[in-house]
Amino acid sequence: MTDQPALFLGIDTATPWRTVGLWGESHGRSVLRWRATHSQGRDLLPKIEEILASSGCSTKDLTGVAVAAGPGSFTALRVGVSVAQGLGMGLEIPVVPLGTLEIYPPLLAERGMRTTVLVPARNGEVFAQCFDRNGDGRWIPQTDLGCWPVDRLNSTIENPGLIIGPGLHHYAEEVQSCYGGEAEIGEETFRTPDGSSLAELGWLKWKRNPEGFPADDVQIEYHQSHGALTIEERKGGTSR
Repeated sequence: MTDQPALFLGIDTATPWRTVGLWGESHGRSVLRWRATHSQGRDLLPKIEEILASSGCSTKDLTGVAVAAGPGSFTALRVGVSVAQGLGMGLEIPVVPLGTLEIYPPLLAERGMRTTVLVPARNGEVFAQCFDRNGDGRWIPQTDLGCWPVDRLNSTIENPGLIIGPGLHHYAEEVQSCYGGEAEIGEETFRTPDGSSLAELGWLKWKRNPEGFPADDVQIEYHQSHGALTIEERKGGTSR
């Protein structure tokens, strides 16, 4: 496998905007996106089969799988990670987990040096994190990943740069109002995940540590919103 050009599959089920994609050193990119249904993931395997078939590939051609591992929808995350692990263990290939928010900055290509990613949580809250592009083009987190009410974002991230991510599908107007009408809001292209970009990020991460991503050891980062805390957690002021 190491003598052949790498081919990675990307899977993202973290939000209602689902995607699978392929990225390969000689393959290039291919991607499928769709809006989630109530099937709780029954459409995921058919989409993977579809993108492999349309690209002239099979699962046996895969070098590895990259998967969005949270935060996001609890059930949907488990579905995506379970499918990724099933493929990884069955094919004896690595499974590379990626944070849901770190998937979006690379979509900007050469645009901008700072961005804030928003992913919908619950009860008017969003998961948010700010990233800066460093000298070699990599996006580096500048804030911890957090979950906040949309109307308090400006007190948490004062200088957001270009705001992107699927949270804008729900809260674009509220975000603009929060920043006094002066926020730079990313267009539709930067609000939905791209499975091929996810696959490439997974490949880059794996390339730096080829032995570090066993398929049976993927941790889901739920990072619950305040609206999802238990009664005891709310009393104690803690989150999981």
